Amino acid sequence: MAVPPTAQINPPKQARSARTLERIVAASLELLATEGPAGLTVHRVVDLADSSVGSFYARFRGKDDLLDYLGERVWTEALERWEAMLASRDWSEHDLASLVRSSVGLLAEAQRSRSVYLKAIDRAAGRRQRAYETFRTEVLSGVAELLLRRASDIRHDDPRRAVRIGLRAVTGILDAEAREVEDRLDPEVLVDECARLLTGYLTGGEAIEGDGEAPDFFDVWS
Repeated sequence: MAVPPTAQINPPKQARSARTLERIVAASLELLATEGPAGLTVHRVVDLADSSVGSFYARFRGKDDLLDYLGERVWTEALERWEAMLASRDWSEHDLASLVRSSVGLLAEAQRSRSVYLKAIDRAAGRRQRAYETFRTEVLSGVAELLLRRASDIRHDDPRRAVRIGLRAVTGILDAEAREVEDRLDPEVLVDECARLLTGYLTGGEAIEGDGEAPDFFDVWS
């Protein structure tokens, strides 16, 4: 993976240096996942990475540069996998309801899983979740085009507008549910309800059931 062009980092020139960078990245993500930005310090990162403070500062000017690099790199890699997945499959065999179910599941997963600490990267770096929002915008664009391949099944006089409005409704629900503290829905229930809502809207209230298996997109975070 090439270093993102805007990241403030001295790129590794040797294989050994590249391996050290990968250990620093893995250690940083582990700390963010378990303890959040407050638990991410240079000394804790290098200890966990079995590296040294000197090696860290040979690559980054400080913690903020590390956070910027992580935010760019993780989301860039996720986008590359998403785009490759879209281009590598024949989607004609999947019906509208099945595509909706998988699309909603993917958006929900991006909202609730590892995005928890990836959004923490943005907050810590003062970027107001920019990287997460950029990622989701790109995923929504890809999902919209995927659903529009089944435009003949959409009972709206403007399928593109219907997909746009429907996906915005779903993401609004997912965002609201993520903010819920005391009465949060079970993830599977949330996905099922959002899929029913979107399918019903796109088909003019005809909440059809898919006759095919919902495609398993991929693990965005692998």
